[in-house]
Amino acid sequence: MSVDITRAPCACYPWIILCSGYPDTKEFMAVHAKWSLSKNSTCAGKYVRWVCVLGVGDLGELLTRPEFFVNKFDLEYQPIAFECAERWLQHRVHCPHKFDVEFYRRLSFVIAHNNKLSV
Repeated sequence: MSVDITRAPCACYPWIILCSGYPDTKEFMAVHAKWSLSKNSTCAGKYVRWVCVLGVGDLGELLTRPEFFVNKFDLEYQPIAFECAERWLQHRVHCPHKFDVEFYRRLSFVIAHNNKLSV
């Protein structure tokens, strides 16, 4: 069975569209990242090449984020932050909570994709 990835939401967006403008004005489904260019972003860790290397002080916010992944940790910088996040993830896998699909349904590119399929 083959999968046509061109029918996936955002699969064929040109690179320039994804990279222009402020990062905090874009909807991301999979990855949470804190950018130094973002007006509302705070970083308890440190910025490396405009992205926050998360520290212990950033962990509280991660508990409420809907994204599937986070960018970024560095084992050389506050390794306890990564270890705590890893333990929290293990707990979440073994003690699953109700998955809130509404965040993903409201993303503009998901709505556009679903509208395209219904035409």
